[in-house]
Amino acid sequence: MFAQFFGGYLLNKNLVSAEDLALAIEDKAHTRARLGVLAINAGLMTADQVEHINVAQQSVDKRFGTLAVEFGYLTETDVDRLLSEQPKDYLVLGQTLVNNGVLTNSQFEKAINDYKTENKLSDEDISNSQSEKLIGLVKKFYHFNTAEYARIYSEYITLLYKNIIRFIGDDFTPYESAVVRSVEAENIVSQKIGGQYNAQICIVCGRNEYIHLAERFSKESLSEADEYADAIVGEFLNITNGLFSVSESNEYGNELTLEPQEFIKSGSVEFANDAFLIPVAFSFGEVIFVISVCE
Repeated sequence: MFAQFFGGYLLNKNLVSAEDLALAIEDKAHTRARLGVLAINAGLMTADQVEHINVAQQSVDKRFGTLAVEFGYLTETDVDRLLSEQPKDYLVLGQTLVNNGVLTNSQFEKAINDYKTENKLSDEDISNSQSEKLIGLVKKFYHFNTAEYARIYSEYITLLYKNIIRFIGDDFTPYESAVVRSVEAENIVSQKIGGQYNAQICIVCGRNEYIHLAERFSKESLSEADEYADAIVGEFLNITNGLFSVSESNEYGNELTLEPQEFIKSGSVEFANDAFLIPVAFSFGEVIFVISVCE
């Protein structure tokens, strides 16, 4: 999930365009993180040192790691360790942006260091998908800290993204949120949660995005945004809401009940209170998730 939020960070800082980022997300499936990027991320080399070796390789037929050791930038132990580690997804994304000419090594170095510093992230935090830092990252990205139910919003969206990666795919970028009182679209799935507090969650998107979302979850080919597609998208929302309700009961003693879903075609939903509108850009288009929590 850190790769997706790193992409959103680059976009919000105007370091990449939405088009460049979408292409990189598609391309990263065929990209390997190179030793230079791994060394920059580990703080073992600077971007200038990596560029020095890249230039040297134009006249000397030697591997990057061999030259890095010869120049005194890395030890052989450093090279072996970096090459043996599983590259983190956000590094593969960064490597793809460098390969595509969108970022230089220097720009990547500054971006990844700034990203970690601003969010107080270590490599250990990034490697731990259960890290509390992940919830904090979600809270900061969406400015939930100013919301009355900041914990609920942050933990729900964190779970939602984990389920998106698990069931739909990791080829997405989170966009900044907006506060709304209503939404309108071709397809809306809405479900209310009642109990010790009330919530309403919606999936909102156009016809094509709705079909693609249903196809991703069901692993089937679909042609219409019909009742069958409704059932599939509704099940994804139901699973997420069910898991969240169980977590709320286990962790906080909040007993919640899921209400029957509503499926709205070319219509709108009004919220009694402010709702956070969460746009997510997939390779197949934009899907919007909306959540509102109240007493």
